[in-house]
Amino acid sequence: MTLSRPLLATLLISMAIAAIAPFDVAFTAATFGSPLLRMALIASLALIGAFSADRAGFQLAGHDVHRSILVGSAAAIVVAIYVIALDAFMFRSSLPASYVQFIKYTSLQERLAYFMLRAFNENVIYRLFVFSTATYAISRIRGVKASELAPALVWGVMIATQLLNISLNVILQPSAPLTPMALVYDVLRYVAPGVLWAWLFRRYGFMTAEIASVGCHVFLQPALGWLI
Repeated sequence: MTLSRPLLATLLISMAIAAIAPFDVAFTAATFGSPLLRMALIASLALIGAFSADRAGFQLAGHDVHRSILVGSAAAIVVAIYVIALDAFMFRSSLPASYVQFIKYTSLQERLAYFMLRAFNENVIYRLFVFSTATYAISRIRGVKASELAPALVWGVMIATQLLNISLNVILQPSAPLTPMALVYDVLRYVAPGVLWAWLFRRYGFMTAEIASVGCHVFLQPALGWLI
């Protein structure tokens, strides 16, 4: 593993975001409110994740920059439309009141900053670090290359990684009662897109996943502010 431009960019951006706010529940608990600890931890996670990704055969930038931008942008638009359908129509009546109030009474600029910054570091923590490291560790335990792992097993790691993320940051948070309908919504709204980001990372490179998940909010937040 070398300190390539994509890795250097990931390090600098993720450290700057971590200095501003931790966002993630586990990340917050592990850094005790210290911006310096947050910067050090996110850098460590990114480096370990990049090392694991390299050993697992995952790319940071992908082989074709233009293709990564195109695929990431297309995924951003598709997922934005998907989430709009969930939030503004299918589950509108059952959305948590705190979420609706946040969308309604927080300015578009603030929402874009919050969600885009959070999305970037969420990818560093859960896709680059957890998914890559878990995949590489499993391949070592099984004594095979990561590319030789059964597809069902890799998909299982993708799903488990995002379930960990959403359990910590959404499901176990006391924003709304935990009901079967809420669980269905959480899986559709938060787990499914996160699994897609992991698939994009594995298939097209980490930068593609970042473009998709961060860029999604460029389309999503204005629409939600208008429709909800």
